[in-house]
Amino acid sequence: MPDLTNVREILGEFRFSSAVEVLLIAVVIFSALRMVSGTAAMTQLRGALALFLVFVVLGRLFDFTVINFLVANSFTALLVGAAVVFQPEIRRALDRLGRTGLKGWLNQPRYEEAIDSIARAAGRMSAERHGGLFVLERETGLQDVIETGIPVDARISPELLAGIFYPNSPLHDMAVVLRDERVVAAGCVLPLASDLSAADRNLGTRHRAAIGITEQTDALTVVVSEETGEISVALHGKLTAVADERRLKAVLEWLLDPAASASARNGAGSIPV
Repeated sequence: MPDLTNVREILGEFRFSSAVEVLLIAVVIFSALRMVSGTAAMTQLRGALALFLVFVVLGRLFDFTVINFLVANSFTALLVGAAVVFQPEIRRALDRLGRTGLKGWLNQPRYEEAIDSIARAAGRMSAERHGGLFVLERETGLQDVIETGIPVDARISPELLAGIFYPNSPLHDMAVVLRDERVVAAGCVLPLASDLSAADRNLGTRHRAAIGITEQTDALTVVVSEETGEISVALHGKLTAVADERRLKAVLEWLLDPAASASARNGAGSIPV
């Protein structure tokens, strides 16, 4: 019969404060995993954990003195490394926590104002044949992209978006990055698409950039063609043309704010594109 003495001693030390501590740690872990879920950071985290487990197993199996020492004393170094690798995600989470509190951090962000501003700006630009490229940051941090452009940090509005892409204005080239309800930066350089279908190989640089950033992240992009005025939406490396401003708004609500789109739909159950 197994010796339950140690188990009884541990349970005997378990108090209400211990339960609170366990709950707090569980909330922190859950929130951290939720923050990086479905992002490039999650892939990096899995890779780091896999590498760490390999070292632990090798050290235990073969009794490697140096490896065991490094594993036992690497906690501080791992924390510093995580802060460097996941800097965009940590910065974004702290920014959301500071602006909206814990409830806003745990809840999904809202996009109503961004959707309305983008749809109205894209509709105006389409009618006037002004090209433009909007990038909506979602869960994957885009700090590397933001740092290639000019900081703006202004509340989003149709007038601001359309003004940035007015022909020959200083910031009309490249892309605008949007985070929640703010224009973070303009003139940002995006990676070009690496794997285009036969139908997309005649696309220009602006459309290739719109696709490229969505291949590497979960960002959503809206691009307006300068030549034809056509509006398109890119997500997960796929580019879809949208007929007009009204349909663009419906598509963005469907993709970004399902609650709003459900109340706006008339029961058809599909997006008018």
